[in-house]
Amino acid sequence: MSPSLRWCSLALLILVGTLLVGCTSPSAAPDSGKEYAAVTDSSYLTADLWNDGQAEVAFYRVERTRDQYGRANEQRFTVGTYLVKHRFSPAKMTKITDGSGVSSFKYAFFYELESGSYQYKRNWVVNARQKDLRPFKQSFTSFDWCSNLYRELDFPPDGPLEVRKRSDDYGNRRTSFSPQPNSYPPAQIPLLIRGLDFSETDTLSFSVAVADSGAHVLARAVRAGTETVGTEAGSHETERIAVTYEAAVPSLIGEESAATETYWRGTGPERLLVRMRAESGRYRMSLVEHLRTPYWEENLWPRLARVKERP
Repeated sequence: MSPSLRWCSLALLILVGTLLVGCTSPSAAPDSGKEYAAVTDSSYLTADLWNDGQAEVAFYRVERTRDQYGRANEQRFTVGTYLVKHRFSPAKMTKITDGSGVSSFKYAFFYELESGSYQYKRNWVVNARQKDLRPFKQSFTSFDWCSNLYRELDFPPDGPLEVRKRSDDYGNRRTSFSPQPNSYPPAQIPLLIRGLDFSETDTLSFSVAVADSGAHVLARAVRAGTETVGTEAGSHETERIAVTYEAAVPSLIGEESAATETYWRGTGPERLLVRMRAESGRYRMSLVEHLRTPYWEENLWPRLARVKERP
């Protein structure tokens, strides 16, 4: 073959290779925010224990050294939570009862506190896909003497994350920002900790979607060993998990998170959240009592031995 023919053949091969790469690279691109299975344990999340037609209800004692304004102020109050399985429509962003939709977890976290003249009632609700905890929606309602407040952070199947805020005194807002794989709303972190899969590694990474800034804050969770933890609810065998944030994120009990939080989750089938604390010592919460109940069919309060007042 002549030199000129060799150069022509080489140029043709380069051109074909370039075209092939150009044709295949879009399909090789990562899924735009849809894949959430990498850090969660599907066998735990889809276990039969969630199919008993009941909800998990748990109560925690919270202590913190700063109030809602960040001022030094010792506060103590009780938090209520519940975790229940239902079907959810990502298109309508609401629970659905006609058999369609997606099998999902609904996780709620609520409390009331007093501070000076003020009284606060707060409630977060998260809906997430059961099999991998892919978030669908976080909502937040708050009452204080100044205003009613509603916030919502939606994770649609396609497109940007959607932010809504409505308030009498604190302003109204509607905006959106880009999704990111393995990013979760702040109120889902306690549930996510329970679902993390440490079977292959002791270190996992995820992000926290922050509505106010439109940012996804990187977090790293490290399984740091096992220990027996004593609480008002008795002693529990637990796994200790340290979560470090690249920047502060909204905190359910600390207003703004510490740089590192430690969680203790039970080693039993339910992986019950037993304790959580900020490594700075600024806030912590510990299990008081828990039960499984169809709370929509029965009055659960007479069944409780240690929780006397409703959060």
